[in-house]
Amino acid sequence: MDADDRLVASLFENLAESDWASAFLHGVCEATRSPAAAVLQVDVATGRQTLPAYVGQGRAAAEAFERSHSAGNPWRPPNETLGPPPGSVVVPDDRLPLSALRRTGFWADFLRPMGVDHGCGLIGFRSPHKVLSITLLRSSRVGIYGSKERAWLRGVAPHWVNACRLRDRLAPADRDSWDAARTLDQLGTAVFFLDERGRCHRWNAAGEALLRDGNLVRLRGGQLVPAHPGGGPSFLPTAAPIALRQSDGRVGGHATTHRLPGHGGLGLARGVVFVEPVETTQPKALRWALGNVFGLTPREAELAERLAKGSDLAQVAAAMGVSKEGARTRLKVVYGKTGARHQAALVALVRSLNAVLGLSATGT
Repeated sequence: MDADDRLVASLFENLAESDWASAFLHGVCEATRSPAAAVLQVDVATGRQTLPAYVGQGRAAAEAFERSHSAGNPWRPPNETLGPPPGSVVVPDDRLPLSALRRTGFWADFLRPMGVDHGCGLIGFRSPHKVLSITLLRSSRVGIYGSKERAWLRGVAPHWVNACRLRDRLAPADRDSWDAARTLDQLGTAVFFLDERGRCHRWNAAGEALLRDGNLVRLRGGQLVPAHPGGGPSFLPTAAPIALRQSDGRVGGHATTHRLPGHGGLGLARGVVFVEPVETTQPKALRWALGNVFGLTPREAELAERLAKGSDLAQVAAAMGVSKEGARTRLKVVYGKTGARHQAALVALVRSLNAVLGLSATGT
């Protein structure tokens, strides 16, 4: 795994942490010869600018920016709703030369004491309510951010955008913990997350409905268990679905359990259980489900589905009309979103979800 691969991996693995972008910022600084950088978050309604993550400058500088200098920041667009889209690389020198910047109070009071003359931004997220970006800083001795650095930033931009979108879904502004249920509430399939001791600690809205009904699964001592005899002794990682029986002995649903690797982006979760009642089982699009469960884009879901059907990466790349290297890059993003550490784990995860969607082994 080369440096860029490790950098992207660190971005996705730390999504649930309060300093989720710090390792990524360190790597970006090194790659762009920037002694300082920050994640800049803007509240569109109020214009308030905060720095949820930063490197190269102490907390005092961050607090000074938030308290006294953000309002005079000439590098921000006058209207955030009309700002550049996610994935854009923005170099303020293109529209505000250093000679003009040095005539501002922002430079004299804030940038000059830090020895900063040039900046560069990478937009990660933009909505009517919030903007999230990276700001890179360096002195005139190093100079303006040039074509080589801009090209490198454009290369990592898709990963940064994906991470920002996933962070926004999984970690609402008022929480630092990973909120799986918030992401999964629109999915009809019930999803339960298990900790390292097998205790069920999170579930989505469909899972809540099954627990209230109590006819397929229940919580017993914190453990997720079949509600009736014959439904299987426990939920263990297995390639085959478990038949869940109702009180009259009839099969009322199916469940599969998949082991999760347990890195930072998945919080306490060490296993995931998918449960689908028989009465709602119907051929649902696997790609749609992958998008709802893990936030995969349609192309990322297509790649995962094709791999699960048995194609190798070269065949998948050819079928999708991309290079093998392009498919490999997209696969790394899929790993980051699903928590799979390698291709075999991803295939097992997709097939596990596929089994409870009422689809055949090939997803047709």
